[in-house]
Amino acid sequence: MDSDHLPFIIENLKEDTGFLLLQVSNLWGNYHDKALKRNHGLSHMQYAILASVTWLVYKSGKQVTQSLLAQHTKVNPMTISQMLKVLEAKGYVFRTKHPSDIRANVVHLTQEGNVLMNSAFNTIWSIDESFFKALGKNSVRFNLYLNHLLDAND
Repeated sequence: MDSDHLPFIIENLKEDTGFLLLQVSNLWGNYHDKALKRNHGLSHMQYAILASVTWLVYKSGKQVTQSLLAQHTKVNPMTISQMLKVLEAKGYVFRTKHPSDIRANVVHLTQEGNVLMNSAFNTIWSIDESFFKALGKNSVRFNLYLNHLLDAND
């Protein structure tokens, strides 16, 4: 394919928002993966699901279902299901039948899951502080822009 027939509009990838988001997201996720695997035996996605269960249990007071986790994380339900199976096999969560929805299960943290979450959270907090330090005082604006994207596309 010669360059006259390339499908790209942007000449410089440093101006391609989608590609930049891909790179930053993967770099950030890789930092998480390395530290979580080394220190806690978790993947980045397993941590994200475990952290979301923790957040939803303690902050929302709602019964946490696979559907609620998918809405909260913007991760597809099949991936949520796979991660819950892994976390359940590791003894970090367990599921019970939902009291009013026969199709749903409620996700609960085990004692071991709570302990792991507290330890893993400290690891992730430290990585995020270091990773996003480059934003300085612009972090508030950066988060505002991310929230605008979520609101506009949800």
